[in-house]
Amino acid sequence: MQNNINRYLPLLVCLIIGLSFCALLINHILFKFPGNNFFPEGTPVLALILCINYLGLFVYFGAHSKASRSGKELLYFFFVMCLIALATNAVQLTPFSPIDIYIVQFESKLNINMVSILEWTNNYQWFKLMLTIIYSSIHYQMSIIPLLIIAAGKFYLLREYYFLLLVTVIIGFTFYYFFPTTAPASILSSPLFSPEQIATGYKFNQIHHHINPTTNEGGLIALPSFHTVWAIYCVYLLKEWMIPCAILLIINALLIISCVLLGWHYPIDIFGGLILAAAGFYLLKLARERISLC
Repeated sequence: MQNNINRYLPLLVCLIIGLSFCALLINHILFKFPGNNFFPEGTPVLALILCINYLGLFVYFGAHSKASRSGKELLYFFFVMCLIALATNAVQLTPFSPIDIYIVQFESKLNINMVSILEWTNNYQWFKLMLTIIYSSIHYQMSIIPLLIIAAGKFYLLREYYFLLLVTVIIGFTFYYFFPTTAPASILSSPLFSPEQIATGYKFNQIHHHINPTTNEGGLIALPSFHTVWAIYCVYLLKEWMIPCAILLIINALLIISCVLLGWHYPIDIFGGLILAAAGFYLLKLARERISLC
């Protein structure tokens, strides 16, 4: 199964690189928006360290040892994260106007009031604090869980994880490029929105007024909710360990709920994230079935 999924990963990689450079080139020629750099500081140094680490393991233990395969998997994981950073750098330069006003209008017809939701959450400070901690855990989950999978030697799980991440980045980022969103704090007024939430729309407006962004705080994509997508896929990574998987399932269910209760996302964003995550699983299933018939 691992080799089956491997056949599709180079195609997804090429698609992301190609689409990202198209967006960057269009911006460079036509719009010339400035933007944030989503590559972490020290990325070249970390890449060099991981390469040296793999070469050392390769020479000392041999090409087919678990140690050298783990070193190679670290490089793959790092490369996938760099691809997502590249795509993020590109997609922030969308030339289209945000659709937040239409989302708010649609949800108001369903009697959904984000400010009222924030006020309800604020009435339970212990619950709000718990949700804030859980919401902030997604980046730690995406960093630590793959490392644990590498240590366990379950490399085929990571291949599926990479497939899911990359295919949903292609779909979700493309949707955002044409239909950008800047989250509730950019269009609704409430003192309960945090500075980070306000910064999401603030930096979008700076970029699209040709002002170098003064902050990289906050998020980027509201619809679809990638917190929802990634929370589901982190649970999927632990599917072979029942107890940790069940615990993380409960935590990440709260994480998905917190996206709305804390005001980071509109409810429709969560619905979009669920659809996107399901689409990723469906495409993974198709990839397996297609190759099994070959």
